[in-house]
Amino acid sequence: MHNPKFTAHLERMAAVHDAKNNDYAEAGDPLSNFRFAASVAATDMDTVFRVLIGVKIARLNELLKGKTPKHESVDDSLLDLSVYAALWASSRQ
Repeated sequence: MHNPKFTAHLERMAAVHDAKNNDYAEAGDPLSNFRFAASVAATDMDTVFRVLIGVKIARLNELLKGKTPKHESVDDSLLDLSVYAALWASSRQ
């Protein structure tokens, strides 16, 4: 069954990814920033993604307990979490 809200979320994920990727990644390698982060931290990309996802979940934990965000809303954090998960999956293909 078609879920229009899910499709809209995927489209928003793609738009946010494309916009941010322009600022973060080298031309021709959309995952170059994650490779660079792994190199700086002397670890692998799986660890980089686990850390980034962990930070987003920690942020959501605080916001969902009632903390008022000063910058990113709960929805923004959930969107970033979705993008990180999709990027992680794509990096393993």
